[in-house]
This record gives sequence, C-alpha cells and structure tokens, in this order.
Amino acid sequence: MSDYLDVIDRARRMQDFEVQVTVPEDFRFMGSIPYDMEIVGNQAFVVVPALSIEEAVQKANEFFQNTS
Repeated sequence: MSDYLDVIDRARRMQDFEVQVTVPEDFRFMGSIPYDMEIVGNQAFVVVPALSIEEAVQKANEFFQNTS
C-alpha cells in the first residue's frame, strides 16, 4: 500500500518546469513526444513535469539523447 501512496504523493508534488536544452544535430522526431516543446534553431524550450528543475533538465536531456 505504501507504493501506491508514494506515487500519489509524488504526483501531488510535481510541477511544470520550462527548461531550455540544446537540440542534437542528428535529432529526428521518432514516436510520441511526451512534452510540450518549441524548437527554435538548435534550442528546445520544453515544459517538463518534475519535482525539481534539476529533474526536469535531466528528463529533457534524456528525451533528446534517446531520440537522436
């Protein structure tokens, strides 16, 4: 039961953070895109739900690394 409560607690504490990350040169959209984003030149402005700005930056970077 505590796993369930941990998930609920995490969901309650999450916030949306807008982070800016550099788009890799070989980036291609493949599959679904889990975040709201705008790409301008080689910069992506990504809205990421997370517990902290550090976690949001990590998630955004992981997305671009895994789709390059």
